[in-house]
Amino acid sequence: MENTSVRLAPEVCRKLASEARKLAQETGENITVSDLIRACIAEKFPQVATRVRREAAALAALREEVATLAERNASLEREIESLARTLAELFPTLATRAQVKELTDVLEKIFIAQKGA
Repeated sequence: MENTSVRLAPEVCRKLASEARKLAQETGENITVSDLIRACIAEKFPQVATRVRREAAALAALREEVATLAERNASLEREIESLARTLAELFPTLATRAQVKELTDVLEKIFIAQKGA
């Protein structure tokens, strides 16, 4: 949502500031003039508030998905590092070219299966 500056008459600003202070004292929360203006807009134009909530929910879902992808990426990196270490230890123990070919064929099948999943 973009920021918009609103120029109000000084008496309106004083009245809003007074209301904000009064509400803050009553509720114990920090209430600003901007909060009051947003509340008035939400009350007068509920479709605006609905759109903002929908956009906020979509943004929250997107952030959650990004966090999940970051976790999966980190897990994949750890698994690849582990596989590389295992293969580095395993390849010197293979005696014949046929054994190496068999191992690479199995790895290829595993990667293809994982890619399809």
